Amino acid sequence: MTAAAPAAKRSLGLRIAMAGTALLLCGGVIAFFYAAQRGARPTAAKGAGPDIAIAITERSCEPAQLTVPAGKHSFLVTNRSQRVLEWEILDGVIVVEERENIVPGQSRRLTAQLHPGEYAITCGLLSAPRGRLIVTASPQAAAPRLALMDFVGPVAEYRVYLLQQADTLAAALAQIKDETEAGKLDAVAQAAADADATFRNLRPALTEAELKAGPLADLQQALALAHGARAGADIAALTGSIEALQGNAKMLADTLATRTVLPEAMLGGALEAANALPQPVDGAKAGTAGIRKIVDLLHPLMARLDTALAAKTLADLGAIERGQADASGATALAGDLTAMRARLTLDTTGKTP
Repeated sequence: MTAAAPAAKRSLGLRIAMAGTALLLCGGVIAFFYAAQRGARPTAAKGAGPDIAIAITERSCEPAQLTVPAGKHSFLVTNRSQRVLEWEILDGVIVVEERENIVPGQSRRLTAQLHPGEYAITCGLLSAPRGRLIVTASPQAAAPRLALMDFVGPVAEYRVYLLQQADTLAAALAQIKDETEAGKLDAVAQAAADADATFRNLRPALTEAELKAGPLADLQQALALAHGARAGADIAALTGSIEALQGNAKMLADTLATRTVLPEAMLGGALEAANALPQPVDGAKAGTAGIRKIVDLLHPLMARLDTALAAKTLADLGAIERGQADASGATALAGDLTAMRARLTLDTTGKTP
């Protein structure tokens, strides 16, 4: 065999390897093209009815508002811009469904099981104004059951609210200390009233044991007495122990930072606050801000399960806040909160009844 033979064999092997690589590259290109074509011409979704066409640009959706009955729906989203975009259905801060990386000129299908309520839809860039997706109750839709994941958004927002209120309470106690040192007792009384109102917003997140005895119970009692009938003596007692109370407030903030309060516990606390409302209820002094926050956070979930109860709760709470409730107003609200609690409590299967 001549010296040229091995070289020829190596050359042949190299050509075969190059040809194989080319075939792999071609196969990859064909596969990509096929996938792109399938993405551009999505197949019909089963059980979702006819497609609902959505056109998106960098700054808008067409249409920007949709109303559909509850149930399974298929949206065909077409990108009419010159850049890659995405389309999302949002329930508060929670992404219900989304399609990402929709290239210019391409259509992508999104199928979602939607419950009654109002959702936001992204329209092009995340900085663009959002559209609205209104889902109405449908008699044909199966009765919804919520799971733990449905609670993630409200629970997270409630924790943020609690931490904000804890910061407000700490600021009010610091003001009490400053005004005391300046000898401004009228300002001390006002700051004590503000601190007490803030603490009442936090009560629904605290346990019965915490409110009965211990540092948090001491803090609650001192603030409540500071602007009560014996304001003068109680303010003196408050100012004499302000540093200890500030320590209690710091403990409260640390506790809330790690506490997860599920809807059942939220509503249990709101119910206790409603039962503690003075009779007759004075709308301006009712101190319902903590109850209002919980009702607002849980209203979208409640509307999925029972629109009538969700509406009645808002109406009864609103009547109290406006000072329009009669003697039975607090009792009616307590009944609403009790019913909401029953509907939003997870059973042994991890779902609502």
